[in-house]
Amino acid sequence: MHLNQSFKPKKDSHCCGNPGTVFIFLAGLNFWEGLFDNVNIKFINNLLAFHLADFSCVLMTIITPDRLSDDKAELLREKEEQIKKLAAEYGIAVEFCHIRGRTITGLLSVLKEIRKKTMLFEKRFVWASNYFNCFLGVLIKQRLPNTRLHFEMMGLVPEEELLYSETRLAFKIINFLTLKGLCRINIRHADSISVVSKRFKQYIVARYGLSPSLINVIPCFYDDKVFFVDHESRSRFRSKYQISDNQKLILYSGMLQNWQMPDVLFAFFQKIQLQDDQNAFRFMIATFDLEKARSYALKYGIKDLIVDTASGSDLNGIYNAADIGISTRSDDWVSRVSSPVKIPEYLATQNSLILLESIGDYGFDLKNKKYAIVKKNKEDLLNTSFSELRQLEKPNQQDIICILNNYGVQKYLPVIQKILSHDPA
Repeated sequence: MHLNQSFKPKKDSHCCGNPGTVFIFLAGLNFWEGLFDNVNIKFINNLLAFHLADFSCVLMTIITPDRLSDDKAELLREKEEQIKKLAAEYGIAVEFCHIRGRTITGLLSVLKEIRKKTMLFEKRFVWASNYFNCFLGVLIKQRLPNTRLHFEMMGLVPEEELLYSETRLAFKIINFLTLKGLCRINIRHADSISVVSKRFKQYIVARYGLSPSLINVIPCFYDDKVFFVDHESRSRFRSKYQISDNQKLILYSGMLQNWQMPDVLFAFFQKIQLQDDQNAFRFMIATFDLEKARSYALKYGIKDLIVDTASGSDLNGIYNAADIGISTRSDDWVSRVSSPVKIPEYLATQNSLILLESIGDYGFDLKNKKYAIVKKNKEDLLNTSFSELRQLEKPNQQDIICILNNYGVQKYLPVIQKILSHDPA
């Protein structure tokens, strides 16, 4: 594939202070989540909307299945058109490379394509989301001079494979060791690294003997233009789900994978409901795992459970309709270094919070907050009393300001800008 005329470097272009720099965004598998509100598209939007860099050209890779169904092909087209439209508003040229599966063949094929598309630029900045993509970034850096590589570590992928994969034990171990090897290669060649929690940074520094100055912490922050207190939405969505004024809604938002401990979540609902003679609490699951949620509700005998799915403004409406958000995850290193985006979104919409101590930095940061109950483990969670929920306060206006300052998008824009500007300070 030859360069489009619009994608050639401009003589007067200045990207992060350097003429003729192309931004290569190696997007992760979560590109396929949602429609137009997944983390990859949010990242591009923030990059452009907040003028974090002055790249005139962006090349974005997308990992696709070996064979695209008609539905997937249409979804891919819609997402690419959305990104092009977004970039055009800022005068940015965007092109896409498709990686056909996470295979050596797919990797070498797209490496050749990226080289063709970017060889005319003076410099390249590669932002690689997670392990496979960062290894591709390493290969780009080795084959093209003046390439800077940023390794965005969203989680402990080798440990996720070992702990959560449903493949046979032998394959788990092979995949774990392969990913560990990739991680070492990526870390050795990356010019900068970002992780999603302070715990993650401590782990990486201790595990690989890295300088703390090499690693930036960028948690999954929320956008206050998307998630905010909205009294009209609260009234409308509570009416939609027939929640009375004297009832409190406990909300779980997210998927129902094994590591999210759905059995513990529904057992918690069951325990509270058995104590609730006055029907003071209602329960809601906002998820794309609709059938799974209904199956768990039947298994645990949860009455009047609300099960629905939403995104965008509707999701903000559901969050506003709720009173208490809950987050459950398994107690392991994958969870301890995590940063679930749902937690700041719950808080931004003035929900109280129930969570486990093992969940990222939140398990420590939210202790002793009047609007949060932090439980030591799943057994402690299941021993939550009805009176504890009664005493739980909602974040007040001062709390909302602190939540915005600590978890809002504006706090972490300077961190991203520092990475893109190559400023080591």
